[in-house]
Amino acid sequence: MSLANLSIKRPIFITCLVILILFAGGYSLNRLPVDLFPDVNFPIITVTTVYPGSGPREIETLVSKPIEDELVTISGIKRVTSQNVEGVSQVVAQFYLETNIQYAEQQVRDRVAAVRGKLPDDAEDSVIRRIDPADLPIVTLALNADLGEAEMFDLADDFVRPRLEQVDRVGLVEVLGGRKREIRVTLDRAKLKRREMPVVGIAAALGRAGENIPSGKV
Repeated sequence: MSLANLSIKRPIFITCLVILILFAGGYSLNRLPVDLFPDVNFPIITVTTVYPGSGPREIETLVSKPIEDELVTISGIKRVTSQNVEGVSQVVAQFYLETNIQYAEQQVRDRVAAVRGKLPDDAEDSVIRRIDPADLPIVTLALNADLGEAEMFDLADDFVRPRLEQVDRVGLVEVLGGRKREIRVTLDRAKLKRREMPVVGIAAALGRAGENIPSGKV
C-alpha cells in the first residue's frame, strides 16, 4: 500500500503521525546544544622560525624551503605553504581531515628537528603550533595614553602583559601594535675621516656587523 492510499484511507492515523513528528522536532530543537566555541580540530600545523637580521628572500631560501622539503614527505599532507617576512618564516602544513592530528603534529616535530642542522646557525628554534579555535583571543584590550608609540609598547609589554599572565586560567597574552624602542647612531663623516675610522669598525663595535636591513615581504 502506497503512502497516498494510506493517507486517504486512514487520515486520523496520518494526522497523529504528523503531529507526533512536529512535536518531536520542536522538543529536540529547544534542546540542541549551542556552543560559541565548539570543540573543533583543524588539521593545520604552523612552524614559525625567527632568523634575525635577514630579508624575505633569505628567509625563503635558507629557512622556509628546507622545512617545506621535509614536511611534504609526511603521509596525509594536503598542502604546504609559507609566508616570509623580514626576520620570520612561517610554514603552514595542512593535512586531510581524516588524519590523526596528534600523530601529524609529532611527525612535524620530528621532521623539523631533523632539518635543524640545515638551517642557519643564527636561526632560533622553530615554534610548532597546532591551529586550535580555542586559542582565539577571548578578550581584547586597547590601551590609550598620552605617550609615544615606543613608551606605549614598553608599558603594555613590561607592566600590563605580566599582570594579565598571572590571572588564573589565562594561557597566553600577546601584545600587538606599537613600536619597539630602537637606537639610531648617526656618524659624522668628517670626524671619521679625520680619525681614519672605517664605518665597518663602528658597526662591529656596536655588535651589528654584517647585519641586513630588510624591508617588505614575500
